[in-house]
Amino acid sequence: MNTGSTPQTVAVRWGRIAVAVVLAVSTLNWVGWSTGAEWLTRTNPAWPPMLPWTALMLAALGTAVLVQSGTPSAARVWAGRCLAVAVGTVAVLILVECTTGRTFGVDEVWFGDALPNLQTAWPGRPGGQVTFSLLLLSIAVATARLTRPRSPALWLSCLLTAMVMPWIAALAYLFRSVALVRIAESAGMALTTSLTTMLLGVATLTLRPERNPVAWMRSRLNRGILLRLAGIFVGFPVLVGLFLRVLIGAAGEDVGETLSTALGTVILGVTTFYLSRREQRLIDALGADRAVLRATADGMLDPQMLLEAVRDANGRVRDLVCRSANHAAREYLGLAEGDLVSRSALEVMPSIEGSGLISHIDRCLTDGQPVMLEDFPFRGDTADDSRRFDIRVTRAGAGLLTFSWADVSERFRSAQRLADSEENYRLLVENADDVVSRIRDDVFIWVTPSAETVLGAAAQHWVGRPVREIIPAEDLPAHTARWRKLGEGGEVKQRIRIVTPDGDIHWVHLYAKPFYDATGRRDGLTAAFRLIDDEVAAEQVLAETRHQRMIAEQRYRRSVDNAAIGMCLVTPDGRFYELNDSLCRFFGYDAETLKRKTWQELTAPEFLAADQGNIDDLLEGRADSYRMVKQFIHADGHPIWGDLSVSCVRNEDGSVENFISQITDISAVVAADERNQVLARRLQEQSDRMAAELQSAAAYVASILPRGLDGPVKVVSRYLSAQELGGDCFDYAWIDDDHLLVYLIDVSGHGLESALLAVSLHNLLRSGSIGREILLCPQKTLTELNSRFQMAQHGEHYFTMWFGVYEAPTRTLRYIGAGCPPALAINAVADGEAEAVTVTELPAESMPVGMFEDATFSSSVYLVPRGCRILVYSDGASEILIAGGQLSQRDFEKLAANLALPEGLTLDGFVDTLRGMTPENAFEDDCSLIQLTFD
Repeated sequence: MNTGSTPQTVAVRWGRIAVAVVLAVSTLNWVGWSTGAEWLTRTNPAWPPMLPWTALMLAALGTAVLVQSGTPSAARVWAGRCLAVAVGTVAVLILVECTTGRTFGVDEVWFGDALPNLQTAWPGRPGGQVTFSLLLLSIAVATARLTRPRSPALWLSCLLTAMVMPWIAALAYLFRSVALVRIAESAGMALTTSLTTMLLGVATLTLRPERNPVAWMRSRLNRGILLRLAGIFVGFPVLVGLFLRVLIGAAGEDVGETLSTALGTVILGVTTFYLSRREQRLIDALGADRAVLRATADGMLDPQMLLEAVRDANGRVRDLVCRSANHAAREYLGLAEGDLVSRSALEVMPSIEGSGLISHIDRCLTDGQPVMLEDFPFRGDTADDSRRFDIRVTRAGAGLLTFSWADVSERFRSAQRLADSEENYRLLVENADDVVSRIRDDVFIWVTPSAETVLGAAAQHWVGRPVREIIPAEDLPAHTARWRKLGEGGEVKQRIRIVTPDGDIHWVHLYAKPFYDATGRRDGLTAAFRLIDDEVAAEQVLAETRHQRMIAEQRYRRSVDNAAIGMCLVTPDGRFYELNDSLCRFFGYDAETLKRKTWQELTAPEFLAADQGNIDDLLEGRADSYRMVKQFIHADGHPIWGDLSVSCVRNEDGSVENFISQITDISAVVAADERNQVLARRLQEQSDRMAAELQSAAAYVASILPRGLDGPVKVVSRYLSAQELGGDCFDYAWIDDDHLLVYLIDVSGHGLESALLAVSLHNLLRSGSIGREILLCPQKTLTELNSRFQMAQHGEHYFTMWFGVYEAPTRTLRYIGAGCPPALAINAVADGEAEAVTVTELPAESMPVGMFEDATFSSSVYLVPRGCRILVYSDGASEILIAGGQLSQRDFEKLAANLALPEGLTLDGFVDTLRGMTPENAFEDDCSLIQLTFD
């Protein structure tokens, strides 16, 4: 069988012939230019020649088509694309020359001696018409093997557009309309150029015969008629043009034009009439043959269809289209002929795609060998609809095949059932736990292999032995009665005991009945023994389990009835059908009344939607239980609160059989919570008022403190109230022209008591109640305050105090530190370097004021150097908590040293630095600082 004459190979063969013609013409053209043989470059001395660049570009495109024809490798495809791109590049360069009027010297590359004789500015390169056609053709050749979605449309549009101008040029030569090709004597589109360009376009079409328009033409059943119409369309103007050329020379131009048109029309009419008659005769004969074939096909019992293959871009069969189907096929598929013909096989039978049948059909169309498939599995629309077919496929022509099938599902299933039955019988005999035996005259004559498991010995052991050997001695009378019944033609189905050769007793289920041979004659009996030791033991366990379950249910019922919380079973629609006394007491109804209620009736309206949503989750399987606190309605109408827990019991299909609900009465708890919430709100209001009062007190304390002092001693101070109001206060003032009084008080504790005591001390020292002579002496002042403010008379509050008197003429500072942090004397050299700053602690060695009645206070003296700064501060500034613990005194002094530097910290910067070191960016205690700067 010749497998090389498929439509694809025919198209490839004709395409290669067209390319060969193009290459031959191009080669002869170059030979003509090389040897000066003008007849090789043009068909008529008055017509333009094919130029060297035109011949070269046509030859290059022909080579590109040739290397991509057939089934090319990737390397061949890319080689063809590169040649096409090179031609396109040259075409673009020539078009740029034509557009701009500039030359790049392209026309003088080849045959520089012969080309200048042509009457054109650029004699070596083709004109714009030819170049544009070659550019479009190069695009078509380059995109012929692309598989992107829009590449077929680009390929076809470029190819058809490239062939329009050559076709017009060829007609212009035939009809002597030379102006259409824009020629002088030697420039324009040559006739050979137009013809070879069209041949090259046809060859490019054959590169992809599966694309339109070739694929469309091949798929049409009337493609012969269409090809004849195309031949008439193309041949008529060619025929008229040829007649015109001949008759003008013989009869003159006017007569020639008239006669050529008339002759062309007559020949076209005669040809059309002849072909129409011939086609009608063929149609009539075909119709008769078709009727015979149709009757033959419809008479077949097996379904048969004529199918046409639909191929993908790679030429593989991807679908089939029904062209005809016999009566059996239409009846089997349940479709009318109009609904079946022209429909895709994948539409009619979608499961074909996954069955592997397409690959068999593709192979049949490729090699022509028939396909015969026996018991081919084919799955229907559902998983259970699997059938078997005997399938026959034969090739009927190019892309056509006959497809017939016979549904042999029942035959296949019958064979399968027979094989399964035989196999099952064999396995049953070999693996069955039951013992099947033949008995004649109370003797075993055949026993299945399972006898060893049930009877305690191999089957061969029992053949020929009496049945009485397996019956315990005490059960022999019952055995005799059973055998008497069987002898009368009856059946025996009962439990019996048997004894093994080892003496073990087992329970078996016996089924015995008479045995009849194929002729209906009675021949002994058959007996089946099934070991039921486990079953008997299970029944005994089950009986005990039922007894224990009854006891457990009684206990459960007592526990439910006596439970302190309400318990009930509720139907899916909300009715109570099992409940205890606690639930009746909770709702205030008796049991019979409550069973006529639903939980929806007993639920407060504002909780009904939420509870119904939970119930819906249980009913739809999204949850198995839930718990919520909700309000119910008591029998007398007042609201009651319950802690509700609900689970469910489900049926085998997952639906809810009933709900199990437990309700704990929490009405008292809810009432207590409401009272607690009221108390909490009141406490919060009191706390807010207290916080406001503390803020007001802190603002008052800050308002009575001094703002600063200028003069020979410059004083700057800061007071920052803590989160909880403390007992800090301070003051500084000139008592007279020579003495400056400075003190800082820190009362123990926090809150209003500490703040009020601090204000009292502050007012006492400011009021003048203590004489000037006492204020000038620090130890007298603290002794006086200690006697007035003993902690026993002031709510157990004492206070620390730094008190100092500076005498300006002598630059002497007398001070006492009573339980407070030591003041710091900070001195710096003239250049203000950090290494030269010294920090001196002014010791505070006295006891706090007010702690002991007999406490004594001793003062210290410090000679103040010029430029000295003294920092007095409360423990709220120095004893702050930082990330690593508490700020050490040494680190505090290092930080204070920056106050003496010219570009160092101000007192505000010092405070901000301290506050930034705290975890919460706030002081836990009142922070008070006084900085004295001496001239």
